[in-house]
Amino acid sequence: MRGVFRVFWEALKDFWDEMFLLLLMNIVTVLLVIPVVTFPPALAGLWNVANLVAGGRTIGWRDYFEGFRRYFWKAWGLALLNILVAVVVLTNFWFYAPGNAPFEINPTVILWIRAFFVAAAFLWLVVQMYPMALLLEQEDQRLRMALRNGAVLFIANPGFTIVLALLLLVVAVISTFFPVLWFLITLVLFAVVCNKAVLHLLKSYREQPQTEGGIE
Repeated sequence: MRGVFRVFWEALKDFWDEMFLLLLMNIVTVLLVIPVVTFPPALAGLWNVANLVAGGRTIGWRDYFEGFRRYFWKAWGLALLNILVAVVVLTNFWFYAPGNAPFEINPTVILWIRAFFVAAAFLWLVVQMYPMALLLEQEDQRLRMALRNGAVLFIANPGFTIVLALLLLVVAVISTFFPVLWFLITLVLFAVVCNKAVLHLLKSYREQPQTEGGIE
């Protein structure tokens, strides 16, 4: 958990330094929700420029559309995987609701089963802060490796990850009360924070020899 607030604050400063262009890119990304097919790769473009910002580099529209083009299919692969997980969790949560199961189940068992799926969904969402940012950093461009490395970062830094997720949840809740924030700021702020966090967590792996079970 050490350093999570410093990382969040540094991400805010990075966002401030490139705020005008990042706001425009956030608006374009939200507009690209409308065709649906362009939304996941638009997020990839946003994460690409956020990765550069988090690394202290300058950005331009070319970086946005390069990320859009280069990670088009990987972004869709990650999106479809998240949709699949959501369907599995929601289906099981509904199936094990009292009165829905086609056979008799002890109410206590039902409670534990539903709690399991809620916990699994929460952990999955938390880990999703990392894969897209990892794709931008790792040499192995397979999505499976990004998901695997995201899980490694979570297991090695559970406190850091959960506190960071709670901070982003606060931002999401505030943005829900003021929807204009989603249109102007929230997505790109998430992107900068997630990239800043990944760069921070990767430092320890890059400063030591590769060990079995670590980041690849």
